[in-house]
Amino acid sequence: MSEANRLAVLGAGAWGTALAIQAARAGNRVTLWARDPEKAAAMRGTRRNPRLPDAVLEGLRVTADAAEALEGASLAVLAVPMQPLRAAVAAMPELPPVVAVAKGVESSSLLLPLEVLAELRPGLPAAVLSGPNFAHEVAAGLPAAAVLASTDPVLRAAACARLATPVS
Repeated sequence: MSEANRLAVLGAGAWGTALAIQAARAGNRVTLWARDPEKAAAMRGTRRNPRLPDAVLEGLRVTADAAEALEGASLAVLAVPMQPLRAAVAAMPELPPVVAVAKGVESSSLLLPLEVLAELRPGLPAAVLSGPNFAHEVAAGLPAAAVLASTDPVLRAAACARLATPVS
């Protein structure tokens, strides 16, 4: 059973980590998934990601276990790069509604992120988030804007509400 404020971020690169920090800042209970167990352990120990050395991982958990990251999550931010996206999603357990943040197309098929998701998980509510953002600025809480698009109006509104914070 999912919990309304539990959110999983799948992918612990700079962009995934920045979005995990932002989601925690927005009041979510966030678990960040790193594919590499050693990287996950290091991030848990230092509360930092070497790709964002100035950002502290406050208010979020880090794991290398995808099932643990997704447990109870009502939304997942899929921050896996485009080329390994298909394999990563295929290996994941059941997913809640997803916000994909990968840029580009799958080189072997020329499919976009949501098209790959639709092939692998037909019927899964999905959105895409993109914008002219830099991970270090989002992690630092600097003003930023992005576009979130989905054919599902409920997911669109929920994802915006879960990731946005007021500009101060």
